[in-house]
Amino acid sequence: MAGPYRLRAEDLAARGDAVALVSRGAAVTYAELAARAAAVGEALAGAGARPGDRVALLSSGRAHDEPAALAGVLAAGAVAVPLDATAPPARLARIARARGCRALVLDAAAAGLADGIDAALGAGLPRVELDAEGRVVRGAAPSDPGGERDAGGADGADGVAGAQDVACILHTSGSTGEPKPVPITWAGLDAFTAFCIDLVGLSPADRVLRVAELVFDLAWFDHLATFRAGATLATMTRRDLASGRALRDAVGALAPTVIYGVPSMFMKLVAALPAGGAGAPAAALSRPLRAILFAGEVFPPRELAALAARAPGAALYNLYGPTETNVCTFHRVDRAALDGVSEVPIGLACPYAACALVALDADDESGRVIDGPGTGELVVSGPTTVNGGPYRTRDRVERKADGLFYFRGRIDRMVKIRGYRVEPGEVEAALASHPAVRQAAVIAVEDPRLGKTLRGFVALTADGGDADDRSLRVYLAERLPPYMVPEKIVALDELPRTSTGKIDYRALPG
Repeated sequence: MAGPYRLRAEDLAARGDAVALVSRGAAVTYAELAARAAAVGEALAGAGARPGDRVALLSSGRAHDEPAALAGVLAAGAVAVPLDATAPPARLARIARARGCRALVLDAAAAGLADGIDAALGAGLPRVELDAEGRVVRGAAPSDPGGERDAGGADGADGVAGAQDVACILHTSGSTGEPKPVPITWAGLDAFTAFCIDLVGLSPADRVLRVAELVFDLAWFDHLATFRAGATLATMTRRDLASGRALRDAVGALAPTVIYGVPSMFMKLVAALPAGGAGAPAAALSRPLRAILFAGEVFPPRELAALAARAPGAALYNLYGPTETNVCTFHRVDRAALDGVSEVPIGLACPYAACALVALDADDESGRVIDGPGTGELVVSGPTTVNGGPYRTRDRVERKADGLFYFRGRIDRMVKIRGYRVEPGEVEAALASHPAVRQAAVIAVEDPRLGKTLRGFVALTADGGDADDRSLRVYLAERLPPYMVPEKIVALDELPRTSTGKIDYRALPG
């Protein structure tokens, strides 16, 4: 029986002159991508990296170098360890050391950051440097040719599964203060990409907009599903994502047919589109756009309805799943049901995922499974889940009588306010329903007089200037019990974001 899908240089080469990568300045065919991937593999071999070794990836420019580097590392049989080019060198060095990385593939723009990593490591990683188009411009001799492999290498001594089936290792914030490794296997990527290709009918005629960073699991749809289907990956720089106007211009220039991103990105894009008026219709997204997939956070109903109105020809899909499970539930949005108020479900379990609800009753620690309608912790098993699962997501999820799952917030964000159990996500949803609020975040803070209290943060719409702390709190008081109304609500120009585009709760002023 054939094994799981893997990215191979010969499969890329077989697509010949079909366009694999496109940007506003250049295009790369599949044959050229295959040749550049093979050159990366040869340079890695020259640097002493073997199949199964971990290889770090770092791109500051985020041009064609990144997909070429990824294809080269994976086709060579190595394990990709993407590094976040916006993170400090010391953190990246800790990841490289913990994973036992044997080499670093980078673009020229990241050379200074790589120097900082080497300094923090106290030794230099062998480098393979690419230009913006993914061509190798510099290789390196091995730093310890013939030496022993690091204990954190492919033997799994760092707590990550053995490398023979691991394609990449992503990292999330760990409760210990150190980045937490999340291995992504080829079996999981096989199941996920096959499902996505079938879900949206991805084909060689499609142009997929590359939005997410490689450190975010969304990017593995962008690259692996696109290359597996023989579609074209449309690449954007970080500058294109820096503002709504830049994003709008990039989307217009690249004319994608499929986009997969976080809700906040789509909200920024819609806000940058001309509103119309005086008899002129509101601007719509490029007509080739036929599928929009979103994940990573809750899409406020009003903002989702606005996106749907600006992308009239696109099917909308809500995908859900923490990094440790990849996507495990999905829902095709019913446009007719988008009223700007009603929540959108996270849907049904993906064909490869076993999703169960486990009771959260304080006096029930038996792991009782809820078979019908009810609310509990979502527990996931399957090939896309770390070690196959079961994985406890720490997400509170409700299954309604219609059989669909609905996200109800994080269990580990639950706090007690004046003796009452409060889910900040519920307060966020109520706050986000205010007409002047684009997005909301709520955290618990310590008050020397009152003990633990709630504090809200909002990003307002362009015409929401009259909304203030008092009016927003009055609005919530009409919808929530007193103990759920934040003691203070602060308006910010934008809510802080992590490198993956999610709300950065740790960066909110407490």
